[in-house]
Amino acid sequence: MTLLELIYGKPELILQEATNNLMRVQLPHYSKFRREEIHKKYSSLLLALTKCIETKKCDDMISYMDLITDERFVSGFEEEEIQIALNIFEEAFWKNIRSHVDERSHFEAKKTITTIIDKAKEAMLEDYVTLKKS
Repeated sequence: MTLLELIYGKPELILQEATNNLMRVQLPHYSKFRREEIHKKYSSLLLALTKCIETKKCDDMISYMDLITDERFVSGFEEEEIQIALNIFEEAFWKNIRSHVDERSHFEAKKTITTIIDKAKEAMLEDYVTLKKS
């Protein structure tokens, strides 16, 4: 199985793992969301990430993070909370890559996910700096 086959064929595995783990962490603002809301937010994140993999560009993820950052900033989230939520999402991917993606493709799949999520984190941090200055 390839990375895209994992995403298209077994998205629920990634989403359930990420959702369950974020619920367990009990971050101040995320703990106010119901499980269904977190699942939906991760689904939107997965869609943006999938578009990036398909196009081999990070534009969709950066655009999504711009929207999320503004929304979370206004709601009082600290950037660390968003960072942790992204880390949990990435970890869920890595675990499912290890379990479902062809072994010879593990490195490339993990590298792809990490590259895109790192761009998202960078965009979020840059936006937070700008928002805090204004």
